Amino acid sequence: MDEAGLIEDALRGDLDAFNRLVLASQDLLYHQAYRLMGEPQGAEDATQDAFIAAYRKLKTYRGGSFRAWLLRIVTNICYD
Repeated sequence: MDEAGLIEDALRGDLDAFNRLVLASQDLLYHQAYRLMGEPQGAEDATQDAFIAAYRKLKTYRGGSFRAWLLRIVTNICYD
């Protein structure tokens, strides 16, 4: 299934679909967090917090690049 389909399913409450989105983007988010924080444990925590925040705020996703949306979330968490 493509990313858009997974997002639609996740919006309808399909946790498996959201987990597939996580698996597809977890390395990207971790590397972004690591670049910003410079240490592995903080990057892991920020990545996990970003996915939790994304799941809670999934209904605010307005289309466009889902990965860019996730990267913005993890970046904001790292800055906080």
